[in-house]
Amino acid sequence: MKALKTMVVIISFLFAFTSCKNETTPETKTVETTEPAPEKILNPDANYVTASFSVEGMKCAMGCAKVIEKNLFAMDGVKEAKVDFDSQMATVTYDEKLVNEEKLIASVAAASDTYKVIWDKKEKAVIEN
Repeated sequence: MKALKTMVVIISFLFAFTSCKNETTPETKTVETTEPAPEKILNPDANYVTASFSVEGMKCAMGCAKVIEKNLFAMDGVKEAKVDFDSQMATVTYDEKLVNEEKLIASVAAASDTYKVIWDKKEKAVIEN
């Protein structure tokens, strides 16, 4: 019986030592990459206008303002879009033939139904190319 216990202990040690080799796991590195935004193809003959409007309901600069700005800029016919979180203002330069007030409002609303666009017609200005 004593010999059996000794054998079990020896076999256990052998398994423990052979399974605990100095195996190293390869180090995994995560590298963040950002793809450059595809360059927009704009019509040089288009009649671009700039409109400013306020956006109520934004709670943060990154999660709200940047998402709205990205949605506006992604629209066909939008040349430039800037959303300032502090002033709660959006300024968009766009082609009048492709984009209108309703489409801009819909783009903002697509980001969240908590956003409310206050449009001031007097802020609209024609941009010379």
